[in-house]
Amino acid sequence: MTARRAAAVLGALASVLALLGPGEARANGETQREVQGRVASVDTAAGTLVVVREFRGQTSHVPLRARAAVRVFVCGEASLTLDRVKPGMTVSVFYEVVGTDGVVNTIVVEPPR
Repeated sequence: MTARRAAAVLGALASVLALLGPGEARANGETQREVQGRVASVDTAAGTLVVVREFRGQTSHVPLRARAAVRVFVCGEASLTLDRVKPGMTVSVFYEVVGTDGVVNTIVVEPPR
């Protein structure tokens, strides 16, 4: 991870955590996780997305919850929101486990390879 990307991610994490309102699922700040994979589905209205991860020949689907206003970063563009994340995109998602769900802090859209 480049220093610029790391700084953007850390800044976004602080902003997102500050914006979470009462009554919503909140990350506990104890265990930050990252999943990198392809977006299988996005439901902006429900605030959910599923990321498909392939690792050592096994495929897993990681269901995540995200506020519609979660910061989404794309190299060379201003930050976006969840409605710009589309199936098929390769993303790195930073999230925390809350109960049985993953609560998203930041999404980084990876450049095509």
